[in-house]
Formats: sequence, structure tokens, C-alpha cells
Amino acid sequence: MVHRNFESTEEMVNNLLDMAAQLDDLEHMLASDSREIVGPAPNLLVIHFQLNQLESFRNQTMHQAKKASAHSQNTLARWFERLDKVIANFDEYIVQLARNVLNLVRAGHADVVVKLIKIADIEGKEDEKVRISCITFSRSFSL
Repeated sequence: MVHRNFESTEEMVNNLLDMAAQLDDLEHMLASDSREIVGPAPNLLVIHFQLNQLESFRNQTMHQAKKASAHSQNTLARWFERLDKVIANFDEYIVQLARNVLNLVRAGHADVVVKLIKIADIEGKEDEKVRISCITFSRSFSL
């Protein structure tokens, strides 16, 4: 059991360390795609996918840390601040793309609109999963 806990902790630390390099790459891709708002957005789905993975990692890590001290929880939260900023920048980029849907189509980038719809569909499904789990969770307490 101690060995399993150690391996789990080691994996989490390695993931936290790897996250910095992943965020570097994501920031670079996001900056590149954002330069031309009515452009091809070649990294849009890759950025979204990787941010979702990092967000899941953050949520799992913070959930596991609920039993830890407040200091440990705050330390972990600071590790994820940069992720929160990249997510906020990505959200703003999505809004800018959505505001330019007609311009994207006129510029020959209808595929970007399809990517936006795909992202909206994925996010909608994730929101539905959360809503259902919250309903299930609240019902289990009312029994």
C-alpha cells in the first residue's frame, strides 16, 4: 500500500512538472492561431483536447487533495493558476472566433466553424455529464 501511494504521488509530481512544458506548447499554439482571427485555426481542436486533459488532471488532483492540509491545497492551486489563465485565454479566443463566424466562412475557413461546433458539442456533453452526476449525488443524500 505504501509503495502504491508512493507511485501515485510520484506520477502526480511528474504530471505537474510535465504540465509546464505542455502549457508552453499550448500558449505558443494559441498565440499563433490568435494572430489571425479570420484564419485557418490549425491548432484549435488540439488545444481544446489538451486543455480538457489538463483540466481533468487538475480536477482529479484537487479532489484527491481535499484530505490534505489547507497549505497543501493552496500550493496545488498555485500550480494550476497558469492552466486557469490559458483556459481563460482559450475561452476568449473561442468567443472571438464565434463573433467572426460569417467572416470565417467568407474567407474560406468554413472548417473552423465546423471545429467550433464540434467543441460546443463536446462541452455540451461534458456539462450534461456534470449535471447528471450532480442530480445523482443530490438524490443519494436525500434518501
